[in-house]
Amino acid sequence: MQQSSLSRIIRSDINLLVTLYFLLKTKQVSKAARQMHLGQPAISHQLARLRELFDDQLLVRSANGMKLTPFAERLYPELEIVLANLEVLLDKRREVKPCSPQKEVYRVCVPEDIYINDVSVLFYNFVKRECIEQAVTFEVFTRYNQCITDLKNGNIDFFFGQCNALSDDICQSELIEMEYFLAVRQGHPLAEKVVDFNEIAQFPWIEVLFREQIQVLAEKLWGEAILNMKSVLKTSSTSAAVTLLRQSDAVCLFTEDLVNKENLSKIKVKGEKLTMMSYMYWHKAMNNDSFHKYIREHIIHRYISEHVLPK
Repeated sequence: MQQSSLSRIIRSDINLLVTLYFLLKTKQVSKAARQMHLGQPAISHQLARLRELFDDQLLVRSANGMKLTPFAERLYPELEIVLANLEVLLDKRREVKPCSPQKEVYRVCVPEDIYINDVSVLFYNFVKRECIEQAVTFEVFTRYNQCITDLKNGNIDFFFGQCNALSDDICQSELIEMEYFLAVRQGHPLAEKVVDFNEIAQFPWIEVLFREQIQVLAEKLWGEAILNMKSVLKTSSTSAAVTLLRQSDAVCLFTEDLVNKENLSKIKVKGEKLTMMSYMYWHKAMNNDSFHKYIREHIIHRYISEHVLPK
């Protein structure tokens, strides 16, 4: 790379990109200021600099509050990747090796069964790479009725998803904000179209269980339209829902990464996007477990940046 190609970077403040990330993520100067532990005037000043730098307003007022400009919509996923890669690069300042497991079994709860394969392979490869097969076992499973209680009691070591009303004993770390779409088979009459939600009512609806938080957000966004959808099937298996979508005209709510991974098609609903932040949770008793901390900081977050963030 020639030095001249870095001229704009040399003249710019890279910290502005971090501010931009939080502004685009939160869509509010006040929220971005809180997350960055800075004052609102400082963030407002940096937003003005960013608008000048990119020659774009980035955030504009709308009837529903601030929204991203079309340019900012395109920029946001690329910015996530840049900052995630930068964090990985900064972590390479020293070789960090995992210490020994502090117990024989670590229990991992994923939000849906379709993630079990990838997460199981992730931990299996980690164990083989570190030659600790005789020292530890990872149990990987999906959500069940008592899983929140088990998390609160310290019986689950890694819990992924989004939960409300957890006790002060539970710690959390942001993973990724995911956009949800109505998913259908390729060739579906509404595949890749932009529609009003009411146009979907004629098609069978599949509901995946244990999705309380995204259900609340969907009802808030789409109102009575989604409440009036008649479920032909309620299942705890996302894999089963995918199978049914492929052989019918049914509709189901999936994240964008699953739509792409399973070669499904999207239906885009007019209006605001449906998004939800995913978290990693653990009991505070694990804060003294350095092996657990290594997995949180060097295995999980790196996997998200390399395999889940949009490319």
